[in-house]
Order: sequence, then structure tokens, then C-alpha cells
Amino acid sequence: MSGVEIKQVVSAVDLGEGPHWVENKQCLLFVDIANGNIHRYYPQTNKDQVLHVEEGGSGSSLSFVVPIEGTEDLLIVGLGRSFAVVQWSASDPDQHTVKVKGILHTVEDAYPFNRFNDGKCDPQGRLWAGTMDGVTDHSNADFAMHKSSLYCLDTDLNLTNQVNKVSLSNGLAWSPDRKTFYYIDSLKYSVDAFDYDDVTYKICNRRTVVDYKAAGLENDIPDGMCNDETGNLWVACFSGNKIICIDPKIGKIVRTVELPAKNITSVCWGGADYSTLFVTSAKTYHSAEELATQPAAGCTFAITGLGVKGLPPTNFKADLQVLKNKIASCGM
Repeated sequence: MSGVEIKQVVSAVDLGEGPHWVENKQCLLFVDIANGNIHRYYPQTNKDQVLHVEEGGSGSSLSFVVPIEGTEDLLIVGLGRSFAVVQWSASDPDQHTVKVKGILHTVEDAYPFNRFNDGKCDPQGRLWAGTMDGVTDHSNADFAMHKSSLYCLDTDLNLTNQVNKVSLSNGLAWSPDRKTFYYIDSLKYSVDAFDYDDVTYKICNRRTVVDYKAAGLENDIPDGMCNDETGNLWVACFSGNKIICIDPKIGKIVRTVELPAKNITSVCWGGADYSTLFVTSAKTYHSAEELATQPAAGCTFAITGLGVKGLPPTNFKADLQVLKNKIASCGM
């Protein structure tokens, strides 16, 4: 594709996910799920810092990371089945380990092997995050279908269940006009849309935007997702070596970008003008033979020259006094 440049910017991790651009620090946050690590990558210096979060709450897997608005160094993360808060200061060593400061909520006690997966804030700063069965092999017959959910944590730390009977909660995005919510349950093999109320955060009228199998992507699994300033959706294709761009107004794939890794996990816009698309990937779920032919598996990529820009991400806009009280009540 003319003018498009794909650059490997962070070396391989086991299961990269949840990229989030931090505007005031001009850096990229993302997680390495199974190892419980948060990465902080600075494009201007090429520095990659790593924060390991010790097991707490309901597990050790670390599935998303979002800065907490109005704080210098607090982050909300998905830790196992819990919403947790951690602190990562700019002065911390490049390789650092912390304990959680507090657990805000834990979900799905009836399904102890579940864990959080993708999480992202809506335009009002409420955090949406969904769960999945935490088994290693998603092809396993024991994978718990329809036993997960999508939740919304509002700014007063109230938690609501927005979608139930989910199998593998994944990509989240909101249209620029804030009237449509896009959602991926990966094992539905589709990108879906809901009507969305930006004030009440109610969603309804679920429908399919793109059916992967009908679109000829029967070997791909829809994963993480973001949108650009035009409202088009950019979707990571796990097991597909690519990302796709969908025009949701017509329900069609309008662009494909091939990548040098098979298991593409998520995407987000970043850079000084939001013209860089950052892409995470995984080297898990590969045989040794496959890894030998895919040295870039698990790397994070930066794609430029796409001719379109993204929108700034939203941080978690928690009521800071409510948050302070909740953390204090945890006694951690």
C-alpha cells in the first residue's frame, strides 16, 4: 500500500493487548496479559519501561490499563476478575514491581477461571470492560461459552452489567457523534453495533455491522478495535496477519493492512497528531515451528502513512474523593 510504513517498535511479549495512548506524556501503555506486566513506550526516545503488578484480588492476568484522569501516576487495570488501581511514577526504575493500591470491584465469583479482557473508556470517562474464560486454549471443548459479561464502571465507581451471555469480550469503540457503541464478542465472529445514549450510557438495538464469515474471514477472529476521525473502525484480526478498516455506514471492509505477525490483538491511535496506528500482537498460541517463521510475533508495531487520523482516547474520570475513600477502605 503506497505510503504506508509498518515499523516494529517494541520487542516481543507473550500476549500484548490493551494499547492506550497517553497524551500528556506522549507515550503508549499496553499490557502483556499472562505475565502481569504493563509496558510504557516512549516513541521519541524508544524507551520501553516495564511495570510488573503482583497478583491481587482475583488473579495475576493483567488485561487492560487506563490512566485515571486528574492524577499524576494512578492507573486502573483489569487484574484477574477485578478492577484494581496501581501507581506508576515517572521516577520509578525502568523495570519495577508494585502491589495494587486497591481493588474497586471483583466480578463473576461463580466462574473463578474467568478474567477481564479488553477495557476502554467511553467519551464521558466511564470504563467499559468485559470478561472471558481464562483457559489457555480457546479451541478447547471446555471453553466456557456464554458465561461472561460486559460491564460499565461509572465515575462514582458504580458497576453495571451491560451485556450478558458473552463468550469472549473484546473490542470497544464509540462513534464520533456519540450515538453508536461498537462491540466485539470474538466468538460471534462479528463486529456489532448498539444505539448508545451518551448521558445515561444505556445501549439497545444490537445489530451486526460485519459478519466475518460472510465477509470471507472465516479463519480470522475479531479482536481489539478503535475508530478514526471519520468514524471508520479499525479491527485487529487474531489469526489473520492483518487489521481491517470497516465503514460502518455501509457495513463493508474498505481497507486491509497486512502485518508480519499472525496473531494481531489490538489497535489504538497515537503520536503527536494521532496519525500513527499502534498495533499489539501475541506470540502465544504458536507452535515452535510457527515462531521460527514469525520472528515478529508478539511485537508492537507503529503504522504511519494511512492518510487518516484517530481521536484522542479518554481516561477514566473517576470522582477522586470517591476513589480515595474506596482505596482507603481496602486497607492494602
